[in-house]
Amino acid sequence: MKKTIYNAVVFNIAWLVCVLGGNGIAVLAAIVVVAVHLKYFSDNHKEIAFIALITFIGFMLDTTLIRSGWLIAPDASLWPPLWLVSLWALFATTLDHSMKWFQSRLLVSVVMGGVAGTLTYLAGTRLTDFSLKLPLLKTLAVIFIVWCVVFPLCLAIAKKMLSAEMRPKE
Repeated sequence: MKKTIYNAVVFNIAWLVCVLGGNGIAVLAAIVVVAVHLKYFSDNHKEIAFIALITFIGFMLDTTLIRSGWLIAPDASLWPPLWLVSLWALFATTLDHSMKWFQSRLLVSVVMGGVAGTLTYLAGTRLTDFSLKLPLLKTLAVIFIVWCVVFPLCLAIAKKMLSAEMRPKE
């Protein structure tokens, strides 16, 4: 139970550090958090590949949101910045740990994904120089729908890749 709480708290603190700190600090924070996570939470060598996969999925999702105009980069870049990509690596560390409970609760994960994912993007744009396309309600609805799919999908990938063999370090 302590490790579950630690995992959730560290993720939230690191999320804020990445959003407020910019690219250099975000990459460093993600490397440290992932390294500590792998050392103390997982004996499963597959978790490295899992974190890489979820980070890639997130990179592709954010690239799609940016290129479609739903998420607006301040410099008109068509690629997500490193701080945003770093958040996905951090997110991956939670999917078979502090968020594992959601793996067997599809409906709850759909709703929570939609709500939490939307609020996360809204908060991220309020704390950075990114913005969301107007009208805001329409954009939030799109992000809600996307995250109703993305969160359960990431959980399913975690369950498929990790849960069968995962044995947390004691």
